[in-house]
Amino acid sequence: MVNLSDGLHIRWPNLSQKLSDMDMIFKVVLFFHIAVGTLSLITFWIPLFTKKGGNAHIKVGKIYILLMWMVVVSAALLCVLRAIQGYYLVASFLGFLALITAEPLWYAIVILKHKKDIPDQVLKIRKILLSATVIFGAALVVWSVILELQGQAILLLIFGCLGLTNIPLALKSFEKAKETTNWLMDHIEGMIATGIAAYTAFLAFGGSRFLSHIFTGPLTAIPWIIPTIVGVITIKIMKKKYAKPVEATR
Repeated sequence: MVNLSDGLHIRWPNLSQKLSDMDMIFKVVLFFHIAVGTLSLITFWIPLFTKKGGNAHIKVGKIYILLMWMVVVSAALLCVLRAIQGYYLVASFLGFLALITAEPLWYAIVILKHKKDIPDQVLKIRKILLSATVIFGAALVVWSVILELQGQAILLLIFGCLGLTNIPLALKSFEKAKETTNWLMDHIEGMIATGIAAYTAFLAFGGSRFLSHIFTGPLTAIPWIIPTIVGVITIKIMKKKYAKPVEATR
């Protein structure tokens, strides 16, 4: 079981005394994070399987986006709080979670707005974000090896590998020529990617206490991998359904 209060922990005596009240702040933010995260896990499926562009898809989709931004912001805040308190390993999880959720969420919204006419500034920002996920992911993998894959180091490895899956997209973002894309499929892929990040985090943190009796030892990593497998399969199914180029509508 992974606990947000555990992990590589360094305390400075004087600072620890002064920041003891941060535990209460952390608990409040964590409660909010869990609440909006749970709602996002539920609402994720509705826009995915309802008619694209339909009333339910649009309305629930907007709610999901709002919930996910709350998840991102609260995860970033939890990261800062834990880093200040000296829980650097857990802070790394939370910071990376915020990053790998924010990037596809942001781009899925932007691509829906601009469709085929994507501004160069947007592409530059995406290039930076994708590169950051790859670099940060590689750092987590290296860290997990340094820790000899013991304890929560397995979680570092799983999350790090999740970031490394962006290598093809990151490399493609450096290509000079703009590639004609299916904006609808890009939007769908981005939203599914946020679901992968959300469910991976849920199964690694909150869900681990319910699954710890089923998956033990090295098998504890299985639930953390399942969201990626399901997500990739779903994307492949969606690609077959929306394989034809979609005309941009204004």
